This record gives sequence, C-alpha cells and structure tokens, in this order.
Amino acid sequence: MTVSAGAADSNSNVAGNESSSILLGIVEEIIYSPLNLALVAVIVFLFYKIVKDRYEVPRDRSGEGASQIPELPKLRRDFTIQELRAYDGNGPDGRILIAVNGTVYDATKAKRFYGPGGPYASFAGRDASRNLATFNVEPNNKEEYDDLSDLNAMEMDSVREWEMQFKEKYDLVGKLLRKGEQPTNYDDEEEDSNEVVTEVNATSSVPTTNASNNDDGVRKRVANSTDEEVK
Repeated sequence: MTVSAGAADSNSNVAGNESSSILLGIVEEIIYSPLNLALVAVIVFLFYKIVKDRYEVPRDRSGEGASQIPELPKLRRDFTIQELRAYDGNGPDGRILIAVNGTVYDATKAKRFYGPGGPYASFAGRDASRNLATFNVEPNNKEEYDDLSDLNAMEMDSVREWEMQFKEKYDLVGKLLRKGEQPTNYDDEEEDSNEVVTEVNATSSVPTTNASNNDDGVRKRVANSTDEEVK
C-alpha cells in the first residue's frame, strides 16, 4: 500500500512538472519571438476593444459638429467661374459652393468633407464635374466654363449620378454661367410665389365669408317665423 501511494505521488509530481515545463516553454516561446509578441499584443488589444464597446455607454454623435456650423441665409443667384472661387469655405461666413454639371449647390453643411483641410476641399468654390467624372481630387483651375464635351458616356453617367446626389443632399443656389450668359433674376420667382400665396389665402377666405352670410340669413328667417307665430 505504501509503495502504491508513493508511486501515485511520484506520478502526480511528474505530471505537474511536465505541465509546468510546457507552460514555461510556451511563455519562453512568446517572449523570445517578436512575431508571437506582436500577435499577443493584437489579441489583447482586440479583446480590450470588444469589452470596452460592450460596456461603454454609447454616445449620440449625430449632433457633433453641427452646432459649430453657423446657420447661413439661403443664397439664390447664378455664378461665373471667377465669382464661385470666393466660396471655398475660407470666407468670413465659411460658405461652401460647388458646381456640378452646370448647377451650383450650397455644401456648407458638409464642411468636414469640402471645407479647408477636408478630403475634398479642392472641390469647394469650383466646378467639380470633371473631378467627379474622373475620380480626381486635384483642383480644377480652369478659368472658363467647362462643357465636358470631351468626356465619354461612362464619365458623363458618373457626373449625372453625382448631380442627383447633390440635389438630394444640398440646397440649390443657381446656375454656373457660360461666357456671356446673363444671370437669372430670382427675385421675380419670389414675387410670383408671394402672389400665389396671396391668391390662395384670398380663395380660402371666400367660403368662410359665404358661410357667415348664410348663417345670418338663417338667423333672419328664424327670427321672422318666430315673430309671425307670436302675432
């Protein structure tokens, strides 16, 4: 019995020593191998990120940076190539205008993309049509209107797709003028819209007036019939 117990203790010690040796070998393998050290560091970092993202309270980032962009009055006018250059985000009001396929849009609210230091700052204050068609971020410094006549069909399709995106996202300002083209007077549009609103208000007030007249007539007839019954 004593021999068996001693053998069992000896076996357990041997197994423990083997486990310690294996663990020590793994540690030494990691420590003395730069590649293994890098892999361990990456695993620890990923584990930290997973735990942090799971337990950290999420913050609403939708409004971040929005308060820093001033609310500018809407602009409605046409521009020449030279006039457009002044609206590259470096002006006093920080307004950013970009022309796409002959139309000027106000992209001020996307200042982090098109403003100074942004990845597409070269588009601000310029006609970006050719850049968008050819996937080129170099500034378009042409001094004359670019009719894009040398672009192929695929490039023009790309320009139209970008134009649709700009229409959906940004306020329309006006046209990019060709040489000798006269700007549009958008004040006439505002006057016409005001006249339409006035006519609608006047029309909507007519039924109210008629209804009040009808009510007066009913009251008079009721009063007359009541007087006759009394008599």
